[in-house]
Amino acid sequence: MADVKAPRRKYHSPLRADQAQRTRGRVLDAAFGLFLERGYAGTTVAAVADEAGVSPETIYLSLGGKRGLLEGVIEAAITGPDEGGAEDEAWWAAVAELLRPRERLARMVEYSCAILARTQPIHAVIRGAADKEPFAAALGHRLLQDRRASQTERIRRFLGDALAAGLSIPEAGERYCALASPDLYYVLTVEIGWTAADHRSWLTGLVRADLLGSAAPSM
Repeated sequence: MADVKAPRRKYHSPLRADQAQRTRGRVLDAAFGLFLERGYAGTTVAAVADEAGVSPETIYLSLGGKRGLLEGVIEAAITGPDEGGAEDEAWWAAVAELLRPRERLARMVEYSCAILARTQPIHAVIRGAADKEPFAAALGHRLLQDRRASQTERIRRFLGDALAAGLSIPEAGERYCALASPDLYYVLTVEIGWTAADHRSWLTGLVRADLLGSAAPSM
């Protein structure tokens, strides 16, 4: 019987992984700045590579080109510095401990508004590219569906038994998604000039009345 070689163990270097993560962060930071300055059409992989101090090949291998850059930038903005890790889990664990539906909803709005503030500029880039780039239109649609799904799940988890009479969880998720949308955030904070605090206060009161009703229980 022929000898069978044992499979080669994959080598994992924490240092190399950390370097790769730092390089990715540098590339995405550079792409973010150039997308905002030049738009999607005016940004090239070569320009991002030059700004980040890497080769274009590095970007193609790690992110797949300009489309991957746009996806990477918006995903990084959504997850934030913690990248959806321990701090994110701790946040929602603390929300679950709150006794009052209004308090849980207020914390949900606070979380949404933090994401809106981070992502608003890149959402504007995606909207600007959507007319000529089917990829950008599809990305915007996918982000909408992902946002509605996650927000609906949080409503089910934190508000399911406290919704206004006759309002289903899917309907509540759709309403929350519409009211806490990047498009509306852009209109209010950029075109009209509200502060982020103005927007958050308005949104909190609006979704409280719409989702919990005027007779929402305090406990």
